[in-house]
Amino acid sequence: MSAASDHGAADWFAATAAATADDERPARGIARWGGSLALALGVHAAAGVAMVAWHVPVMPADADPPAVLLDLAPLPTPQPEPAPAIDIPVPQPVPEPMPEPVTEPPPPEPPPPEPVVEQPPPPPEPPPVVEPEVVLPKPPPDPPKPKPEVKKEAPPPKPEKPKPEKPKPPRPVAQPVQQAQPAPVAAPPAPAAPAPAAPAAASRAMPSWQGRVLGHLERNKRYPRSAQARRQEGVAQVRFTVDREGRVLSVQLDRSSGVAALDEETVEMVRRASPLPAPPEEIGQDRIELVVPVQFFIR
Repeated sequence: MSAASDHGAADWFAATAAATADDERPARGIARWGGSLALALGVHAAAGVAMVAWHVPVMPADADPPAVLLDLAPLPTPQPEPAPAIDIPVPQPVPEPMPEPVTEPPPPEPPPPEPVVEQPPPPPEPPPVVEPEVVLPKPPPDPPKPKPEVKKEAPPPKPEKPKPEKPKPPRPVAQPVQQAQPAPVAAPPAPAAPAPAAPAAASRAMPSWQGRVLGHLERNKRYPRSAQARRQEGVAQVRFTVDREGRVLSVQLDRSSGVAALDEETVEMVRRASPLPAPPEEIGQDRIELVVPVQFFIR
């Protein structure tokens, strides 16, 4: 009984499994066909999209054809033949050359001593400026006071005897003696006693006039080129006379400078400077003599 029941149960399980297998087969086939259909639709859709998006670029007629890229396989490199073996001689050691004796160059000759340039002696200091010496004539001495003349009675004239040849009447000699009695009229020069006041006024006006004369001469002084080229210097002294208008009446060299060119220029300077500043009225002379030193120094 138990065996029969076991056998019946086994049959039932087998029948159930067969029925279940039959039921699963159609479901598997449907799933398989559905997947294939979906795959086919996807492939066709992708092909349609690709055809729509695909376009062949139109090359212009004059455009260069596109370059073709070719990959070429590298050529086989021939194997180099082995070089023949060359016996390289072993270099022999070269003996080092003996160092040549270093000969020291002779010491350089000392440079010749520089020539001693003799400095020219310093120019002599210019002598002090000497004011022109004005030579004025000495004032006339005071006239002596007239002494009272003692009138002497003239002796009576002797009558001259008439000469028969010349019956002219004799000239009275006593008359000129009587008219000569007013001779003491020479007394008026006595007021010349205050004359010393004139030299005092002239001495006061002299320095100012001398300064103007020196300045005028200095403006007309020229250094001779020959003396300047030879650096000749000196002091000359000139003497000249001027009138009341300052005109030079005479000029001469009073003392030489030792250089002829400087002496000539000294005299020419005075002539060139004429007329000089007129002398002041305090100098009451018509002609005034001046002695002026003229200096020539190269600065």
